[in-house]
Amino acid sequence: MSAEWATLAEEALATGRIRDLPDKHFIAGEFVAAQSGAAMESLDPGTGKAFIRVAAGDTDHAVSAAKKALRGDWRRLPPPARGRILHRTGLLILENLARLAVAETLDSGKPLKEALADAQGAARAFEYYAGACDKLQGETFQLGPDHHAYSIHEPAGVTAHIIPWNFPLATLARGVAPALAAGCGVVAKPAEQTPLTALMLADLLARAGLPRGV
Repeated sequence: MSAEWATLAEEALATGRIRDLPDKHFIAGEFVAAQSGAAMESLDPGTGKAFIRVAAGDTDHAVSAAKKALRGDWRRLPPPARGRILHRTGLLILENLARLAVAETLDSGKPLKEALADAQGAARAFEYYAGACDKLQGETFQLGPDHHAYSIHEPAGVTAHIIPWNFPLATLARGVAPALAAGCGVVAKPAEQTPLTALMLADLLARAGLPRGV
C-alpha cells in the first residue's frame, strides 16, 4: 500500500471520512449549493452513521445549464478534441484512484479492493470512448448513377443518467463516456445513498477540459 493509500485509510478509520469531499451540486462547471438549500445525509454502511451532507434537488438548473452548453463550444469541437478530453479524464481517474476508491468504500460499504477495481474500470471506459470519438461515421448509399445519398451522426442533445447505488462510479462512467464521445451533454443523478464519486468525476472532467455546463 502506498503512502497515499495508507494516509487515506488511517484518516477514514480515525475520523469516519476523508478531507475535501464534495458536498454541493456540480452545475455549469462549478460546485454550487442547492438553490432551495435542501441537503441529504449520506451514511457509511459500515457504521450506520451519516458522515456528510450533500446538496439535493435542482434538476431544472442542471438541465438548463447543459442545454445552454450545447449551444456553445461543445457542438463545434472537433471529434479528436473531444477524444483528448476523455483521454485526459481517464488519466486523472488513474491519478486519483486512492481518493476515489476510499470515497466509494465510505459511501457504498463495498470492500476497498472492489472499489479500486470499479475506479480502474471507469478509467478504462474513458480510454475506450476517447478512441471512439473520431470513428462515429455515417454511411453513403448506392441509389444509382444520378443520385448521391449519405447519413451523418448528430448528438441527441442532453442525455439523462440515473445511477444505481451498487456500482456508482463504474456505471456512471459507462454511460457518461459514450454520451460525451457522441457530442451530447450530460445530466447525471447519482443514487441518494452514493453521491460522492459522481461529484468527484464531474470535477475531474472539468479539470480535463470539458466545457462548462456540458
